[in-house]
Amino acid sequence: LRPRRKKCIENTFPVCGTCARLNLKCVRPSTRDVVPLSWVDQKQPANQIQQTPTTGNRHELSSSFPLYSPTPTGDHAEPPQRRQVMRYYITVLCHYLTASEQFNSFLSAFLPMAMESTVLYDALVAFASGHLSLSNESYRVSALEAHSTAISNLATALSEPQQHITWYETNAATCLAFVIGEVCVGDNHGWSAHLNGAKLLIESAVANSSAGVLLRGPDVFKKSSEGQWILRNFAYHDIIGSVTLRRRPLLDCSYLDGITDVIDTYLGVATDLLRHVATLSNLDEETKPRPELTAKEIATRKGLFHATCTEVEQELQHWQCRHDAAPELAALAHAFRSAVLIVLYRLIRDRITSEDDDKEEKLAAPGWDILPTKMRTQVSNILRHVSDIPMGSHTESAILFPLFLAGGEATEDEYMDAVRVRLRMTLQKRQFQNIARSLSILEDLWQRRRAANESRVDWTYILDETGEHLLLT
Repeated sequence: LRPRRKKCIENTFPVCGTCARLNLKCVRPSTRDVVPLSWVDQKQPANQIQQTPTTGNRHELSSSFPLYSPTPTGDHAEPPQRRQVMRYYITVLCHYLTASEQFNSFLSAFLPMAMESTVLYDALVAFASGHLSLSNESYRVSALEAHSTAISNLATALSEPQQHITWYETNAATCLAFVIGEVCVGDNHGWSAHLNGAKLLIESAVANSSAGVLLRGPDVFKKSSEGQWILRNFAYHDIIGSVTLRRRPLLDCSYLDGITDVIDTYLGVATDLLRHVATLSNLDEETKPRPELTAKEIATRKGLFHATCTEVEQELQHWQCRHDAAPELAALAHAFRSAVLIVLYRLIRDRITSEDDDKEEKLAAPGWDILPTKMRTQVSNILRHVSDIPMGSHTESAILFPLFLAGGEATEDEYMDAVRVRLRMTLQKRQFQNIARSLSILEDLWQRRRAANESRVDWTYILDETGEHLLLT
C-alpha cells in the first residue's frame, strides 16, 4: 500500500474511510497521552478544565484527561458521567493496555461488541471507573456502583443462555474485562473467578455457523476476528497466571492453533511463545514424583521431564522473531523469550533441589550443571531488550512478566536497580496495582536475601505466605 498524501482523518479507527476506499496506507501521528500543562495554560481559559488536586507520582492522569466530579447534579447527570468514563476508556485507558497502537483490540474489537451488548458496555464502564478512582477519590463510590451494576447484568445474561455466537463472545469478553479490571485495581483474588467464568463459557460454547455447521468450544470463537482476540486474551491471562499460581492452564492451549500469526494487542509478535509456557506448566504437574508411584513409573516421569525440558530449550534457542516486526515489538518478543527460558530453568532447578537422587543423576542432562550461568544470561538479556523499548510507549504495557522474572533471579545490585527503576516508571504512568504489588514483592525478596545472605529465598515463598493470586499481565 502506498501512503496517502493528504492528512488522514483523526476521528475514525483503525483506518480512515478515505484510505479504506482508495486502498491507501493510513498514516497518523502517534497518540500523545499527556498534554503539557504549559500548552493548556496558553490555549485554554483556566475555567474550562477542572483539575483534581493530586500528590506525588500517582496522578499523572489529571494532566492527560480532564477529571470532572462524578457527583450527579440533576436528573440528567448520569448519562454524561458514563459518557465521560467511556471517553476516558477510549482516549487513555485502552492505550495503557495495548502493546501496539495500530492493532488495539480494546478499541477495534471490544467497542463494536459493546455497541451490541449492554453487558459488555457496563463492564467497560466499571473497568474505566475503577481505574479512574485510583487517581481521583471522587470516583470511588461511582466505581463501586458501576461494578455492582455490571456484575448484576452479567449474572442476568448468564441466566438466560442462548446458542448464538455473539452471546458467547460478548459474555466471555465481559468476564475478561472483569479480569483486567480486578487486576488493575489490585484485587489479587477476584480475577481468578472471572477467568474461570470465561473458561467455562469457552468450553461450553455450542452454536451453529452461518453454513449450518454445529460448532463447539473454542471453534465457536474462531469464526470471527473478535472471537479470536477473545481466545488470545484468555490464553494470555490463563497461561501467564499458571506461572505464579503454579498450576496447569485452565484450558489446553491447542485452541491457539491458527490464530497467533498476527500482531496481537497484548504480546505483539510473541503470542506463540505462550505455548512453551503452557507446556512447562503442564509438565510440572504431569511429572512430579509421588509416593504412591512405583520405581518404574518414577523413572518414566523423570525421562519425560528431561526430554521435554531439553526439547523446549532447543526450540526457544532456535526461535526467530518475525522479520517485519517493529523494533519495539521485536524487543518485547525477545524479552518474553528470555522470560520463558527463566521459567524453564526455574522448573529444572526446583526439580533438582526436590529430588534426593545422586548428584551425578541430577546433572545427567547436558547443561544442567551451569543453570546459574544460564539464568544470569537471560536476566541480562531481558534487561537489554527492555531497554530497547521506549519509556512510556505502548509496548511497555507487556514488560511486567519478563521484568518480574528477571528481578526474581537478579543477584547483582545493578540488575535489581534496573528492574526497580523501569517498574516504577511503568507504574507511574499506568497506575496498575499489580505492577505496584509485583515491585513490592521483589523489594521484599531482595531484602530477605540480603538479611539471610541466601540466594535460595524465592518469590514463591512470599506468595505462599500471603495466599494471593498475583497476575503478571
